Amino acid sequence: MSRHGRYRGSVLQKVIIATCILVFASMSSLAFSEERQVVLYSQKEFRYQYYQVLLHQALKATEGDYGAVDIQPYQPDGLEITEARGMALLQQKRIQITFVPTSRKREESFRAVPVPLDQGLLGLRLLLIKAASQPRFDRLQNETELREKMLGGFNTNWSDYEVYGNNGLKVLPATKYETLFKMLESGRFDYFSRGLIEVWSELENFKGQYPDLQVENRFAFYYNIPVYFFVHKDNEQLAQRIEVGLQRIQASGAFSRLFQAHYGEHIARAKLDKRQIIILQSPQGPQGIPVVKPFWWPAGTAFPLVSTR
Repeated sequence: MSRHGRYRGSVLQKVIIATCILVFASMSSLAFSEERQVVLYSQKEFRYQYYQVLLHQALKATEGDYGAVDIQPYQPDGLEITEARGMALLQQKRIQITFVPTSRKREESFRAVPVPLDQGLLGLRLLLIKAASQPRFDRLQNETELREKMLGGFNTNWSDYEVYGNNGLKVLPATKYETLFKMLESGRFDYFSRGLIEVWSELENFKGQYPDLQVENRFAFYYNIPVYFFVHKDNEQLAQRIEVGLQRIQASGAFSRLFQAHYGEHIARAKLDKRQIIILQSPQGPQGIPVVKPFWWPAGTAFPLVSTR
């Protein structure tokens, strides 16, 4: 081979090697970029497992359109993040999504994905009480006596806190979730209103600390408070992706199966047909949210067809 041939061969080899390096670097960069596509949410506690799984399923159902995504809880300090702090983190774009009860203010400030996630169950409230208090509840003649004689406890950081006072219920405020269980156990108030989707798992989770708590046998509250996924107003693509994903898993039946797997047994256990369900008005509720009779509503109980807003 001539000297020029050897030179051209050497140059060609260098070009090929350089091209391979660039391609490899580009592929590595793309892979790294994909790894960095992370969606952070704020609620990592056990009682939010249903929403966490629902979010995973909705995003998984849209991978072919939008690409793979890594979904993780935001946990800089390991502490529970309140609803108020979660909304602040979303506003600051430190997280990408949160799942909370909707309200007029939240829908004005953020981009809601208007698909009810919980079939109205968060607004179906059972009363967590001390077991020794059940005879006092048994002696109540009607809901008026419940309003006048019983004191509830509730978290001021939750969007539905004002519902209770606005409906004539006496409520002792607190700012920390776990503190409310301790206050109930120590007799600071008579009941702690909990969503049917929460109460059984909470009793199981806290039975070691608070073994004397139980679900009250006679009463329940109901108000219209659908739970939505919320994203930042600048993140329209994520909102659209989640809405498409939810529609797809609804169409496939996966949404219904997940709901039944998490809450079907809880609905049966609550024996709603044997309870007096007290309807509470929600004056701070969102505009444009229809009150739809949920499939689980007991057949013998009248449903409020007028909006609870």
